[in-house]
Amino acid sequence: MGDDIVASFDYDLRALRLEYKTTCDALRNWPGGAAEEQEFLVYKRQELFRVLVEQTLQIEAS
Repeated sequence: MGDDIVASFDYDLRALRLEYKTTCDALRNWPGGAAEEQEFLVYKRQELFRVLVEQTLQIEAS
């Protein structure tokens, strides 16, 4: 096992939307710096969007 720390978060839909918005804002206002940070934000935005779509479809199916 590596030195990576794994953390889990439980968000309600409102918090999930806010997390997505703040991630998009961070990318839009990217001041430069370590490329790994920007790459992580892109990955995080994609994953948050995926979860938001899944939750939206699940709510609509109910």
